[in-house]
Amino acid sequence: MKKLFLTSLVIIVSGFIGCKQPTDSEPTYAVWTDSGTYAEFQSAFGGATLGDGYYSRLDITNAQFSQMSLPNEYKHDWTESQIYDWFIGRGFGSTEANREKSWLITVNHGLIASRSGNIVYMLIK
Repeated sequence: MKKLFLTSLVIIVSGFIGCKQPTDSEPTYAVWTDSGTYAEFQSAFGGATLGDGYYSRLDITNAQFSQMSLPNEYKHDWTESQIYDWFIGRGFGSTEANREKSWLITVNHGLIASRSGNIVYMLIK
């Protein structure tokens, strides 16, 4: 009888361990980060201009996104708060960071380029 009880207990516990437990974790978004010189940015974007201390955002179509070669070493699975922190780290104010984070997580694919001096930082989703 004791052996039957232990066997049943092991089966029940194994069943609970095998079940996925619900999580309250934040959703994540696949994003890529990159940076380069302003000259590289202009060359890549057909002479586009971006003033020092300014940023620009761009909707990217599925076709355009599939043509981009985005290296895995630049890929991150970030939460909304991590995306927000990226903006804050690039000098965005809280209101701008929230607005652009909200835009980025709702578009299918998009790019934000932010210029600081001769460096342009990019966040792509």
